[in-house]
Amino acid sequence: MLIRLQCEQRQWRVLHPDRPEPIEFRDGVRAFDFAETLARLHFADTGQRAAVRVEASGAFVEAISYG
Repeated sequence: MLIRLQCEQRQWRVLHPDRPEPIEFRDGVRAFDFAETLARLHFADTGQRAAVRVEASGAFVEAISYG
């Protein structure tokens, strides 16, 4: 599972592959913590790989990976 964390015009949002709508945040730290928790729980529950990719200014990095 890949959870994407996007920053656009100082607004952060978490895009979860199983949810149709993004989850909005004003604070990047809270958004990252939320995305990391989702990934960690997914891995703990299923044993399947979970990652968080941070996307900003046209670039991205896989910041966290479990499994």
